[in-house]
Amino acid sequence: MQTFECRKIQADSPLPEYPTPQFRRDSFLSLNGRWEFCFSPLPNVEEYDREIIGPYAPETSASGIHQNIPANQKLHYRKFFELPEGFRGDRVLLHFEAVDQVCDVYLNGIQIAHHEGGYLPFTVDCLELKRGKNELVVVVEDDVTSPVYPRGKQSPKPGGIWYTPTSGIWGSVWLESVPTQVIQSLEIHPIFDEKKVRIAAKFEGKATFSKVIVSLGGNVVAEAAFDESLTCEIPISPFYPWSPKSPKLYDLEVQINQDKVYSYFGMRKFSVMEKDGHKVFALNNEPLFLTGVLDQGYFPESGLTPPTDKAMADDIEVMKSLGFNCLRKHIKIEPMRWYYHADRLGMIVIQDMVNGGAPYNPFLIVSAPFIPWKKDDTKRMNRFGRGDEASRAFFEQELVGTVERLKNCPCIAIWTLFNEGWGQFEAKRLTAKLRKLDPNRLIDSTSGWFDQGVGDFASRHIYFRKIRLKPSPNRILALTEFGGYSLRVEDHVYSHKNFGYAKTKDEKELTARLEKLYREQVIPAKKQGLSVAILTQLCDVEEETNGLLTYDRKVTKVKAKTMIALNEELKQ
Repeated sequence: MQTFECRKIQADSPLPEYPTPQFRRDSFLSLNGRWEFCFSPLPNVEEYDREIIGPYAPETSASGIHQNIPANQKLHYRKFFELPEGFRGDRVLLHFEAVDQVCDVYLNGIQIAHHEGGYLPFTVDCLELKRGKNELVVVVEDDVTSPVYPRGKQSPKPGGIWYTPTSGIWGSVWLESVPTQVIQSLEIHPIFDEKKVRIAAKFEGKATFSKVIVSLGGNVVAEAAFDESLTCEIPISPFYPWSPKSPKLYDLEVQINQDKVYSYFGMRKFSVMEKDGHKVFALNNEPLFLTGVLDQGYFPESGLTPPTDKAMADDIEVMKSLGFNCLRKHIKIEPMRWYYHADRLGMIVIQDMVNGGAPYNPFLIVSAPFIPWKKDDTKRMNRFGRGDEASRAFFEQELVGTVERLKNCPCIAIWTLFNEGWGQFEAKRLTAKLRKLDPNRLIDSTSGWFDQGVGDFASRHIYFRKIRLKPSPNRILALTEFGGYSLRVEDHVYSHKNFGYAKTKDEKELTARLEKLYREQVIPAKKQGLSVAILTQLCDVEEETNGLLTYDRKVTKVKAKTMIALNEELKQ
């Protein structure tokens, strides 16, 4: 493993930005930074023999630990803090954006929270806060082999397409002061065809006063109040559609009683249209070819946690500069600021659900690219690692939580339910459930293979053979993974090992092979109705050297002019 030069990370205040731009209040106190730390098999410890920089996982160099956690060890975090003068209101909420995997939280010696998962946030009331110094303790257990919890690409034996585990706190930890009764959530639904937006709120208590203000560029364009069901529909004028070419966002201010939150939205519509006899993806009632890359969201110095806010935006901006209009966020839920950057920069997102389950049948997974298996995923679910009922139930719980978390992001156009059969089960039923949870986006039910004939896409992954696609009469034809050509750039690699689906020796050869692939196979497939093309991948990840960028993002491995030209031809 190579140690990469870290980006400039402020150890005392890493990732200091407000974590949730889609749901923001005026009050904010970050607890990121230095924590006392140790790991031990014991449930309680007296001494913390190390210091960790949160919210970076201990496996990363950014954390200052840079060590894999042995099996059967508990991670112990402790931080002392005081509230600033005037910070404390009626209530103080403590937020954890991501903790992997099972954690207990103690404030001044009293347990205040228990959470299981790894990719979704949780919030707890801080009823035990003191005026002076407070002690916050977090105890975490992480078993990456668990059949119950989501794990994504994490593996106890990383290599190839599987990566180093992420343990413990890996998302921002922060406090906010709120009134006694709070706005619990907002649901923002653009009604594009009617040039309206529907706002619905959940409020903790009885609403006696409400105000909703929509602004554009600092100017108020609409005001309204909620009805008794805490819903309102607001006509939007002037009306500017959101798109990759013009990512206009409207600011939103919502007040109920004493609580006020800020958000934003974009006026856009995702749908299925017919063009030249084929079903195609449409944005704002116009066909749009989605040309994008697989984006796994790993960084060499910080793993699943972006090292800085700028690093998140940089990835999106570089892909836009190469002509892409779409990112497939692969098997990961990003910090909410990543989606904010995609929203403001105009990058359409295909969002994968995070996979889990027991080990998958290796023969099925390895042979699937070559043999068109037709497996009923309602039977013998252990083949896909879902024989355990608790595992299936937890996936459904996380499915609901993921939609709830990300539903207001203008950039997200498509949900990917299952990828390549990893942890797949009952795709038909779960597609219907997902459709009910979010009727305003499209669904790729089974990306790659083990198609159950449902969802909006006939979704294919092709690496090892020539791209030949048959028209799909009822669904959008999508090539959701392809390419994956490897180029090793010395001094910018993670390992002495290389993984990719074909080897190239330099920028010239990689660019030429990609150009040949696009011009001879991908672009001609538009005649069969191809509407989505997702190239593997944005950057190298650990042993994978098949990115357009190196893992440290310091080298672009393809000629930009060629990539831009190919993307423009696809979008015509």
